Amino acid sequence: MDTRRILSSTALYGLADVAVMAVGGFLLLPLYTRTLTQAEFGHFVAIRANIDIFTYLLHLGLPSAVARIYFDHRKLDQQREFLSSIVCFFLVALLVFVAVLGLWGSDLWHLLSPGTPAQPYLPFSVTIAAIGFLSAISVMWLRVEQKAMPVVGLQVGASVVLAVTAGVTLVGFDMHLPGVLLALLLSTVVPALALPFLFGSGFRLAIRKSHITEALRYAGPVLVGYIAYFVLNRISTVLLQRHVSAEELAVFGLAQQLSMIVGIACTSFGAALQPAVFSADAAHVNDMLRKAGRILTLMMTTVTCLLMLFANELTALVAPKNYHTSEGLLMVLIIANFTGAFTLMSDTALMYHRRPKTSMAVSIFGALVAAGLGLWLIPLYHAQGAGASIAGAFVARMLLSHWMARRITGQAHFGAMSIAMATVCAMALAASALQAAPLAFGAALGTKIAFGLLILSATYLAFRKS
Repeated sequence: MDTRRILSSTALYGLADVAVMAVGGFLLLPLYTRTLTQAEFGHFVAIRANIDIFTYLLHLGLPSAVARIYFDHRKLDQQREFLSSIVCFFLVALLVFVAVLGLWGSDLWHLLSPGTPAQPYLPFSVTIAAIGFLSAISVMWLRVEQKAMPVVGLQVGASVVLAVTAGVTLVGFDMHLPGVLLALLLSTVVPALALPFLFGSGFRLAIRKSHITEALRYAGPVLVGYIAYFVLNRISTVLLQRHVSAEELAVFGLAQQLSMIVGIACTSFGAALQPAVFSADAAHVNDMLRKAGRILTLMMTTVTCLLMLFANELTALVAPKNYHTSEGLLMVLIIANFTGAFTLMSDTALMYHRRPKTSMAVSIFGALVAAGLGLWLIPLYHAQGAGASIAGAFVARMLLSHWMARRITGQAHFGAMSIAMATVCAMALAASALQAAPLAFGAALGTKIAFGLLILSATYLAFRKS
């Protein structure tokens, strides 16, 4: 086993994934919020949720399942025949899906997003989801063949196309929301273009039943996990549309996007820490989990505190003043995403000990809590209720995940988790009080910078000591 190659590839994949999430979820926000009206941005939040729904319905978890059984067919030199069956099956399923939408598409769209027009956004959403399947197969194929640089090239290329096309359509042609969706569509096409080159002359226009039944057997649990993840993160957006205007939905969507900075940081740290845990000897894995958990907790607490401290300045950087009513909501959502760091620790332990069903059960539990809290709190408190339902679901998932991991490993991190949660909650209160204080902009910014340097110094000392 080439350990160095595995670790370097993992680092490249991590950087590429983070770059894609950063461009799609954060770096383009200043462009969107300043070229779209607030109502259009609210519609965009709703459309992204619908694209996710269509993606899960069309993909059926097949790209992830194919990655699991690809090598069984490669040993027989039948990987192209197998993937041909998968792609042809998808195309048939897509035709059926489009036919159903032709009959009931407008009704379905209205059920999901009653305040957002079906045309032209329904065709855009389905097309993006459909091409996304071919893109996912391309990236999966290259990953399992350990072609790290082509994967990174495709992902970075897609991000560049998204950024450039969005700038041209929004600034150059003033296309508003259709311009954003066109940019998303073209960025999705980039990885899909690699698929014909990967097949070469090996593509077969045929479907073998054994290939499909085998793939669907593995895809079922994956699909359940994806749906659970969607409900956990996005059901609040689906429910909130029924109780607020598009402008208010825009404020909530912006706060949710900004809070995902914590999630992006967590993904980055996880990509660096998990390979060390997964490669550990069974006799030393508990020690590795303890060390990795300590580092992850310390780093994520620092990132979260700094984000809270400069939340107001960050919001002002990415959006006009009419979006700035979401500071309290943003704090709640940041805390919700912060719990993901602890869930990453316990999920890593469950994955190491080969407990995927346990991990899936935890995700389903979190999804049920999110749906229940959303149905209860959103009609009463609207955006604040949506934020509270997400935070409650994330905390519930984290606690159950840690309890399950503790039963397997015998380790508990509840003490460190409690201290870290208390720290970020205290930081949220301090940041809000500082923002409300009657200070001039320069004095307030200088105070925050000094406070931020103090946090970084404390982190450095804590890291050295540990």
